[in-house]
Amino acid sequence: MDKTQEIMQRVRRIELMARKLTTATFAGQYRSGFRGQGLDFDDFREYIAGDEPRFIDWKVTARTGTPYVRTFHEEREQVLLLAVDASGSMNYASAGVNDTKLEYAALLAAVLSYSAALNGDKVGLLLYGRKPHFHLPPAKGMKQCRRIVREILSAPAAGQDDTVVSVATEILSTQRKRALVFMISDFLAAPDKKAIGKLNFRHELVPLCLHDPAELQLPDAGRVRFRDPESGELYEADLSDETLRQEYARAIRAHCAEWRQVFNQLGIDAPELKTTDDFIPVLRNLFHRRSRRITR
Repeated sequence: MDKTQEIMQRVRRIELMARKLTTATFAGQYRSGFRGQGLDFDDFREYIAGDEPRFIDWKVTARTGTPYVRTFHEEREQVLLLAVDASGSMNYASAGVNDTKLEYAALLAAVLSYSAALNGDKVGLLLYGRKPHFHLPPAKGMKQCRRIVREILSAPAAGQDDTVVSVATEILSTQRKRALVFMISDFLAAPDKKAIGKLNFRHELVPLCLHDPAELQLPDAGRVRFRDPESGELYEADLSDETLRQEYARAIRAHCAEWRQVFNQLGIDAPELKTTDDFIPVLRNLFHRRSRRITR
């Protein structure tokens, strides 16, 4: 079986799983948690006592000699942008784990894009990690969803982690209209509060932080040879050394805590997921928290 056939089989498998997971109820929760942005102009009508004076259209009022106000309707359609990390570290899956972080990201992206498609929203994709980045402009429909999954699965998953600044800058330059941005990554790059804050100010950012269980706690596996998936360098370590495992665990916890602090300070809800987790309950809770904030 050639690589193209293999990718298409994986796309079909993920599409079937995503369709099963993306029920009408789930899509409804997505809709209630992430609403369209702002108001669109609808029409003019004569001023009625109690109307907001700030909506008076003075040009129409002057032309007709009667006060007129502008009326609006809620802009329901929104743009969903999936910014997916395809750097070398995303191609990792530890022993006993079925999916690499990138494959897990593809299923996440499929469920989110299908939910958006059912809501009539446009969905776009930014794949970053290896230069040049791949950008798929937002569009509607299930065909766009399948294209997104195919592009993620066929990504080479190679290269260094991009800096947050470069990713944020690219999103800000390519996505002019305000969008809902799901950034799906293992967030191994160094945090940058200024870049994340700028991106979240222009758009609405929802980071989804992915981890393989073995990345959080090294196993007691004796002497092991590692290959850095991004630089290709080889390392040897004795994982039977408890001190080494504890130092590693402290370092990874400290790194995650740095990111957590940035998101907390900016008021950004950033769920963390292991690739062995069922992410549907996590997303449901996320949508529920957001819908409660919207309706307050």
